[in-house]
Amino acid sequence: MKNLDKFLEDLKFNLGDNLVSVFAFGSQANVEDAKNNLNLMIVTNQLTAENLYAISKPVKKWVKAKNPLPVVMNRDEWYSSFDVYAIEYSDIKENYKLIYGEDLVPSICVNKYFLRLQCESELKNLLLKYKNNFLMNIKSDREMKKVLNNVIKTLLVIFRSVLRLHDSAVPYRAVDIIEFVSNYLSFNKIVMTKLAKVKYENDDYTKQELIFIEAELLKDIQSLLKQVDAMHF
Repeated sequence: MKNLDKFLEDLKFNLGDNLVSVFAFGSQANVEDAKNNLNLMIVTNQLTAENLYAISKPVKKWVKAKNPLPVVMNRDEWYSSFDVYAIEYSDIKENYKLIYGEDLVPSICVNKYFLRLQCESELKNLLLKYKNNFLMNIKSDREMKKVLNNVIKTLLVIFRSVLRLHDSAVPYRAVDIIEFVSNYLSFNKIVMTKLAKVKYENDDYTKQELIFIEAELLKDIQSLLKQVDAMHF
């Protein structure tokens, strides 16, 4: 990737020996011909305002090339965040590619207690946001589709974590994740599968489906929150 090679050279030039590690994570991490949408983690020994200013120009170019804003942290932050970012670290450990420097990923140790706790927190936040859409009386089908896309994206992150809590394999396809996690959580599988197919497989809703799913999903999120809250590991 031309953009990645140039970005890495700029990071090494501006950070020098302070640059510890750069790696890709997420669904595009091991896609050889990925052109953009590549999530990067940048770890340094020290991280000052001057360091951030120094790499701000190449970071802007990287984001302009349709990539997400990189995550930047120092070594201390990396090792002290396994608890509060349990979901994110679990995702990184399962799918990453070292680009430069020290491979820090094998050092990741995620406690199931913190992983379950973050799943609960994410569900509470999701429920709050979803209820706000009803309070704001969203009537536009277009806007509601955006809401539903965001909901299923968040739920899939949580579902992957629930599978890891049960030491289960985590499939790649969204519909397969839903099928697997239905062994551990109760929800309307038809609704969840439809959401996934619209988001990831170019399916679409009928007007009747949209009306039904809006209400059914509220009940499902409330139920999922209770189920995750009741889990013990």
